[in-house]
This record gives sequence, C-alpha cells and structure tokens, in this order.
Amino acid sequence: MSNVGVPIKLLYEAEGMKITVEMKNGEIYRGLLLNAEDTMNCSLSEVIRTSRTGKITKLPNVYLRGSGIRFIALPDLLKNAPCFQKVQQQKRKMQQAQAERAGGAKRKRGE
Repeated sequence: MSNVGVPIKLLYEAEGMKITVEMKNGEIYRGLLLNAEDTMNCSLSEVIRTSRTGKITKLPNVYLRGSGIRFIALPDLLKNAPCFQKVQQQKRKMQQAQAERAGGAKRKRGE
C-alpha cells in the first residue's frame, strides 16, 4: 500500500462510509463502501442505483470495476483524514523552500 497515491489512500479511509460513485456509462451508485482496492475496484452494500434514464433500483451488494468509474464523491468528514496531514506538511516544506530561494534571488549584484 506504500506505493499508492493520496486518492487511493483516501478511498481506503472511506471504507465503512456512504459514498456516491458515478460510472463512465452514466449510472450512479450510492451505498456503504465495504472494500476498496488499489485499482479503485469497490464493493458497496445497501446500494441505490440510478440509471441514466433516472430509474432507481435497490441492490443488496455491488462490485464496481475501477476502470469504469468516472468519479467518487466521498463524505466531507474525510477532509481531516490522516493522509492529508502528510500532504499538508510536505506542502508547507515546499512553500518554505520556495520562499528561501526567492529571498536569495533578491540580492543585488556585487554583494
């Protein structure tokens, strides 16, 4: 799991929460995320499926293939997920390094 990016880690953090998944074919699935994989394959339970035509179907379980997913809407609760703490720390370090480089570039010639 160490080689996966932040979006996949965030998907793992959402396990056990209600998510909404829109597929490339236009179908929308809303349910409880049971399991997620590195390839974005997802297992959902207690699912409400909305077809492209608007027909709503209730399903006990679905398995969604990651390559068919357009996007996933996750709960707002995940804004404070632990995987973002590292990202924020790295962002601060990069900003500090850029500020230091910019400060060094302001020197005049001959100093």
